[in-house]
Amino acid sequence: MTVTFPLTEKRDAEALLKHLTLHKLTYPGNCVVSLKAHVAQVSSSHTTALGTALTAW
Repeated sequence: MTVTFPLTEKRDAEALLKHLTLHKLTYPGNCVVSLKAHVAQVSSSHTTALGTALTAW
């Protein structure tokens, strides 16, 4: 599953990685993170954790 997380000045890539860790998703452990200009695409086979992380973001 791949989802897109919006990025802002306050919610940057570093904050996203910390947020993913709270939901048991670690890069490069069990998810892949692709950074773009204002979004990050995160892929993982742990769909429940990824969906919860997106909702909480």
